[in-house]
Amino acid sequence: MRYLTLCILFLLPVLTYAGNIKDTDLISSNTFFLSPSTHKTVFIQARNSSDNQGVSFHDLGPRLAAKGYQVVNDPDRAHYIVLANIVYCNITKPEMPVEAMVASGYGSAFNSTMGAMQGLAGMASMAGPYGAMGGAAASMGLSAIQGIGDLFGSSHSAPKMPDDVNYACVADVQITEQGAVPLPGGMKSGTGEEPGVYQTRLAADVHQKKLDENEATPLLQQKLSAAVAGNF
Repeated sequence: MRYLTLCILFLLPVLTYAGNIKDTDLISSNTFFLSPSTHKTVFIQARNSSDNQGVSFHDLGPRLAAKGYQVVNDPDRAHYIVLANIVYCNITKPEMPVEAMVASGYGSAFNSTMGAMQGLAGMASMAGPYGAMGGAAASMGLSAIQGIGDLFGSSHSAPKMPDDVNYACVADVQITEQGAVPLPGGMKSGTGEEPGVYQTRLAADVHQKKLDENEATPLLQQKLSAAVAGNF
């Protein structure tokens, strides 16, 4: 009887979190098609300005290599340049669902102070050393706001992990095809203002019974990387 009780105690945490994920999803603000090309060189620059630094695009290179592309370290040698920035990675809120984050489109701020400052910091960090100065300032402001929240939150007992949550990561992605020329007759190539520039906002989210960031992180990362690689 004692051994049976011990087995039940050991299995209880496993049973509690078994089937914790209820659903996963991937959303994009728009779709596009890269022009057919025999050139297979890609330069990748990825950033993460979100709360969850565990999410990255480290597996994007191997995914593209599996499709026959060569990832290069010099952007001048690349036919395609991929810029990606994870601008949000956290629990979604009722007033700011993941659909609204994506619908606002590439590079746009979220409808909240926190989201706007995260987007500003992330976009500035991708603009080089001068942009990084603005990104640092935005990050300092964001840290200050979060610090105030932590200060007030610490005055109470630690809250339990929320139930039935959506955890989402949002990324802005730009793919530039170098050497692209304007198409005749008013035809448009790409989604940006310049020929051969394709922009989109992606969001991967996971619906969990109990919040588990460590469980959600690898799933969201795989979905985002697969979505970017799927354009090639």
